Amino acid sequence: MKQMKHANRSIQALLILAASSRLGLAGSFAARDVAGETNAPSPIRLTLSEAVTEALHLNPTLKAASHQAAAARREASGAARSRFGALQALGNYSYLNDDQLIRPMSSELATRGFAGMPFDRSQAHYGLSYEIPLYVGGRLESQIQIAKLEARKAADLLEGTRWQVRFNVTSLYANLWALEQTETALDEQIAALAQTKSNLNEMVSLGKRPELDRLKVIEDLEAAQSDRAAAGANQRRLAALLLSVLGRDPAGQIIEAPLAEPPPLSGLDEAKLAAEAANNSAVRAASVAVQQGARGVELARGEFLPSVYAGANVMENSGTTIGRNEETWGATVSVNLPLFEWGSRFSKLKAAREKQAASDEALRQVQLQTQAAFQEALAKFSAAQTNITAARARVAAGAEAARIEQVRYDTGAGTVEDLLRARSREEAARAAVASAQADLVISAERINSIIEKEVLP
Repeated sequence: MKQMKHANRSIQALLILAASSRLGLAGSFAARDVAGETNAPSPIRLTLSEAVTEALHLNPTLKAASHQAAAARREASGAARSRFGALQALGNYSYLNDDQLIRPMSSELATRGFAGMPFDRSQAHYGLSYEIPLYVGGRLESQIQIAKLEARKAADLLEGTRWQVRFNVTSLYANLWALEQTETALDEQIAALAQTKSNLNEMVSLGKRPELDRLKVIEDLEAAQSDRAAAGANQRRLAALLLSVLGRDPAGQIIEAPLAEPPPLSGLDEAKLAAEAANNSAVRAASVAVQQGARGVELARGEFLPSVYAGANVMENSGTTIGRNEETWGATVSVNLPLFEWGSRFSKLKAAREKQAASDEALRQVQLQTQAAFQEALAKFSAAQTNITAARARVAAGAEAARIEQVRYDTGAGTVEDLLRARSREEAARAAVASAQADLVISAERINSIIEKEVLP
């Protein structure tokens, strides 16, 4: 009896795997997406390729990453232009307690004396000022390069996000399709159990079968209906997650197309694929972070060096009471030499070196994780191909076993436990085929997402 219940629950175990364990990153990623413009909840027909294309255009997370990349490019452009200095408009008005010169003393003092000097207590000063850095200890160049590297990193992260969205859509779509196939298998099992129950009702009433056989069928029928309800709930959850990744209203419905099986992996050069995986967007972004760390050390070192600025200004100095305007202009070169700042520059330099060391370790970790993920994806792809073959063989064997057990039970040679167990194994094998097909498609797309190239269509 325990063995029979264990077999009858095998389909529900497949449902749990399809709804949770295979989702992994896809579920958590989709949960962070927020649907944009909502559409009226109505069934939509989408193939897997159509769903991927739609997500690449409408996914909110991908749009956000695109905006972040554009912002980083603009910031890099702004940092590069800062080397040309800045032109500013200046202006101020003051009302003083006594008459004062509206401009610094000049040669007029010698020719006109104090009486001819422009004194006023109501003054307005306005004009233009321009300042350009001549030498700042390499800090400006380091800041510019850090900004450019940040733009490169944002572009790499955008590329990685694009492939991650593809994988999320594929994972959700394949899991949703597998669940629907499992639901079909459960429906067939429920129909067969219902028919067996109907037959047993008549046979028990005629005394040809014991009441216990009918109760066992009822128990399995109720268990199958419970599994079907759980499958429906999981199907609704996956559909909502997929729609949210597509930027649609999660309350809608999706009608999927059959999944196409990827080609075997035997024709691919695994060493070449591993080399390509070692240079994907995540590794490139980590490498850029290392370069930023080195630039950060140079920036901190520049704090010890002097700064040289050149500037010029032209001003209009007006005495509003006397109605006299005086124009002044000047050009300056200033040098700032840092002497003592209580050790703050040394602390900043040490911190920059620590950040550089951290980025080096982070790069190493990303490289190891990428290779580990690639090897895992290869193993899962090969396992899924093997599982499909095995599951299809199980379906053929299970169908024949169920037919034989039905004949044995009808002739009185077999027990109802044997019949129910055979039917459960047959339907579980059908669900296993769908699950293995979904695993194959997901693992193939996982390989694509790691390499960031469509090597397995």
